[in-house]
Amino acid sequence: MKPIRIGILGASEIAFRRFLPALKKDSRFEYVGIAFYRDQDAEKAKLFQDQYGGEIFFGFDKIIKNLDVDAVYVPQPPGLHFVYAKQVLDEGKQLFLEKPFTTSLETTETLVLEAREKSLAAVENYMFRFHKQINEFIRLSQSGIVGQLSKFEVRFAFPLRQKNDFRYIKALGGGALFDCGGYVIMLSDILVGGDGIIHPEKPVFERGFEIDMGGSGTMISSSSGIVCVFSFGMDNDYACYAKAFGTKGVLVAPRVFTAPFDFDVNFQVFSCDEKTLEQEIKVGTDDTFLQSLDNFYQAVTSPEKRDENYSRIIKQAHFINEMQGLWEHK
Repeated sequence: MKPIRIGILGASEIAFRRFLPALKKDSRFEYVGIAFYRDQDAEKAKLFQDQYGGEIFFGFDKIIKNLDVDAVYVPQPPGLHFVYAKQVLDEGKQLFLEKPFTTSLETTETLVLEAREKSLAAVENYMFRFHKQINEFIRLSQSGIVGQLSKFEVRFAFPLRQKNDFRYIKALGGGALFDCGGYVIMLSDILVGGDGIIHPEKPVFERGFEIDMGGSGTMISSSSGIVCVFSFGMDNDYACYAKAFGTKGVLVAPRVFTAPFDFDVNFQVFSCDEKTLEQEIKVGTDDTFLQSLDNFYQAVTSPEKRDENYSRIIKQAHFINEMQGLWEHK
């Protein structure tokens, strides 16, 4: 099979810092180039070309409608995902879309339906789920290392950024739920066994912001009853962890969402009161973006993998929709 020729819509930081370094390691893909549509992004686009090669295009349609492009990576703000993803699918191209897929269940279902009807890959890039630490955390939590497992806890939060960041702009799909909230919700479902029922709690709003700044809830397995408590926020001390609580101690994964490819992951086992470190467990490094690209390649080439990604996208969209539905009535 010839390499999949892929282009990028927009000179985003994640495309420069994470996507292209991984793409260059995978010979199954060929980088075509990057498109921009604002004059102020010309210099950024040139940096992409200097570092990674490829062409520079003025106007997103120059990639979307390009006959030499097979697939498109869309790292735009969430509020723009639907319009550009729809154009990509309309042109019959494979879609690699940053999270969240869109900002509503309805628009997500529209895109997935079109991708399914055209047998096109549609992938939502929650790359953390591919890190080997996820399966290892689950295995260890069930191994008895902390005794009888009682519950999980997941948190992802970070300090306030500049107010012009898209995360704080409602029209661009801002809000903690769409940003860090999606991570903890997805991982919570994975930890309880993939059959979670979500129970949202009251959102956090702050004066001066038009979007939600945080939230919390629980995910409960419909079969085993195991619980994961989750929380997230965009005006907090930094937190990025998963914990498994047992009768003998607590297992902690301290970089569960954000471990870069060269980061040596280590788990910690604490006493039940979390004051005494009893053991450290080496997990090692893993390249989550490279594995996410592999998932995308498999979705392009395998009907079963496409269906798996469709289902995961819709499931996540339903969870987010349930959170939104409760919040709208608060």
